Amino acid sequence: MTHILFILVLAAAQPAIQQKIVVTASALPETVESTPAAVTVVTREEIDERAARDVADVLREVPGLILSRTGSQGRATSLFTRGSNSNHTLVLFNGIEITNPYFAGYDWGRFSTNAVQQVEVVRGPFSALYGSDAVAGVVNVLTTPRRSELRGDVAAGGEGLRNGSLTASYVRGASHFAASFESRADDGFAANDDFDQRSANIALRWKPADAFSLGLVARHTSYDLGVPFNLNAFATALVPSPNRRQEGTETQLAIPLEHAIGRFSYELTFAESRRDDDFIDPDDSFGLVSTSTESRTRRARLTTRTTTAFGTIVAGGEYERAEIDDVTNFGPNLEGNQRTEKSLFVEDRWTRETSAASRVELSAGFRYDDFDTFGAETSPRVAAAWITGSNKLRAAFGEAFRAPSLGELYFPFAGNTALEAETSRSWELGYDRVLGAGQFSATFFHSDYDNLIVFDNATFVFENIGAANARGVEVALQQTLASNLRGSLSYSYTDTEEEGADRPLARRPRHVASLFLGWRSGELDANVVVLYTGSRQDVLPVFPFTRAPNDATTTLDANVQYHLGRITPYVKVENLTNEAYEEVLGYPSPSRRAIVGVRFGM
Repeated sequence: MTHILFILVLAAAQPAIQQKIVVTASALPETVESTPAAVTVVTREEIDERAARDVADVLREVPGLILSRTGSQGRATSLFTRGSNSNHTLVLFNGIEITNPYFAGYDWGRFSTNAVQQVEVVRGPFSALYGSDAVAGVVNVLTTPRRSELRGDVAAGGEGLRNGSLTASYVRGASHFAASFESRADDGFAANDDFDQRSANIALRWKPADAFSLGLVARHTSYDLGVPFNLNAFATALVPSPNRRQEGTETQLAIPLEHAIGRFSYELTFAESRRDDDFIDPDDSFGLVSTSTESRTRRARLTTRTTTAFGTIVAGGEYERAEIDDVTNFGPNLEGNQRTEKSLFVEDRWTRETSAASRVELSAGFRYDDFDTFGAETSPRVAAAWITGSNKLRAAFGEAFRAPSLGELYFPFAGNTALEAETSRSWELGYDRVLGAGQFSATFFHSDYDNLIVFDNATFVFENIGAANARGVEVALQQTLASNLRGSLSYSYTDTEEEGADRPLARRPRHVASLFLGWRSGELDANVVVLYTGSRQDVLPVFPFTRAPNDATTTLDANVQYHLGRITPYVKVENLTNEAYEEVLGYPSPSRRAIVGVRFGM
């Protein structure tokens, strides 16, 4: 690994790379080179290079992120950012918040790369801009089309994998329209391990005049999967569960309206996110078990922007209402329980040139959130960067929070309506450098988490009794090594501590690294991704559910693509070395699988 880093750093400089625009780290669009935040952007081209079917697969290469999946594709997948909890990262779809309000967090097991044009990951506390859940970072998945095209992808592979997608887009000036559909079937790697999914996306923007635009963004996903294992009656072993099934749908819809009047511009967005999940197991140890959960979140967000002598000021307000219905065959758990939030926020984005080759970038924001369930929270954030030539030094500080979820508040017997918000204080120092056709980035961070909501074994309800801290270093490097060879490297060191227990947090390895190498000669394109996950503490999946070690793992995915104009056939092998491992103890991860596909476009 050390030799690879040395080679990448010393690679010959190439012509300057194209700047990437991000919309997540600030209330304003800005370039990666200018933002004072720790940002990683994954492009459509990088997704195609890896022949990646799921967004989770490309997030594994982002420094500071850890993903843990309970078995095969489609199963529950948690994301941990900078050692924080899995419900401390806010997830957006084209700026729409889609985090689950029932027990917070987001399940990445079924987010396809279909129609995805860019994934933006900003690390650090961003409650000053987004409110609850943006404690350790934000992931924003964007599907806005960049050009007119028709593209598709058809693939088949071992274990009954069949995948097909089609996307059509039309772009004319500032107006665009795009629609896509994908279908996937996968028999899995064990009995009752099958997975079926259908997903569709629509993106529309109509701009008849420079000062006005109207849009529509929508996504719908349906799934059906088997759950191959379950605990026995005594919770002492995992046993096959041939009829344990889960199915559901997820839908997001947003209507953004933009209008400019003089020096002021306004954006009003109405959004709704819905999720329905059904579960059944007729052979459970306690007899027939079934649940049906429906969650609905509606939002209205108004922002206004104007340029002043003190920078570009963005201010606005947001209203959100979340509602949950959860019913089992034993009776209802939640019936229309709601949580309402009102917020006001302001951000100042200021730039000042200090010389012909250097400048200072400053971002300062503040947000006030008022919840009907527990009260109010205030979230400040300030970040600064000094940019000189190809170098950027940056620093940031912020406070963030996570509101108690509806399940933590109202779930029968365990819920606690007296819960307060989880809070954090974080700071970071970073250095970025443009290396000709590549980039280098290093960040040191420290975070303290207080008032964490955990299940109290003494009172048998959720309580604000947890505390933890995390510190570490993130390193990322991208570079063109030669005219036909490119590479990227990421490494994260994360040291976590559960205060009062003197032990690291579960499923947070200290060391995580990834390596990508891409080689191209004429029409032939070969790509390799190596992922290393260090040893970490986990939780036994059976009684007594105590801590247990989970060994380090190294996996390798490789693909070869042959570019024939508008058609690109490819062969991909996942887990090429056939590594036997478990990202979550008790749930074997997929073994080696070969996939043959063809991608086409016009």
